[in-house]
Amino acid sequence: MKKNFFILVLGLVFAMLACTKKEIEVLNSSQKVSVESLDNYVVFGYVGLGWGCRSSVIYMVSNNKIYADTSKTFCNDQENYTFTGYQLPESEYNKVKDIVSAFPAELAKEESKTFGCPGCADGGMLYLQYKKKGVSLKTWRIDDAVFYRDSDVLNNPFPTYLAKYGQSLGKVITSLKY
Repeated sequence: MKKNFFILVLGLVFAMLACTKKEIEVLNSSQKVSVESLDNYVVFGYVGLGWGCRSSVIYMVSNNKIYADTSKTFCNDQENYTFTGYQLPESEYNKVKDIVSAFPAELAKEESKTFGCPGCADGGMLYLQYKKKGVSLKTWRIDDAVFYRDSDVLNNPFPTYLAKYGQSLGKVITSLKY
């Protein structure tokens, strides 16, 4: 019994040593945020829809910071989803800052809507929310084919600005570490 306890304690010590100081700070971060307290932000993430909703991580960028929502609550009530997450390190923000500044003005002018066929052929979607002070919240659901081609799974073309932005955003999403 003492031997098993010693091995368990030793394993925990090694696991803690394997984390860098920054990783421990992020995991234990009390700096959480909810969109309800913000005027300007962009929320984005990949959500798998085929064979049931599978949200992985949804990100939010606001005030030169990036946050991650790993709660998987998006699938519980997609229509009333509200981002709540924790802050990621500045190194992760540096990966998305160009994507945020390149947010297509044409898309910002669009009303909330769906582009393509999210969930068709067991695919997923790019989920986007955009909030600017004084302007109503806008939400778009975009076929995940936007990450790698110019048309959705039914071969309906995306607007040119959206295809370009989606492909850039797809690369960034896969590079983020939460």
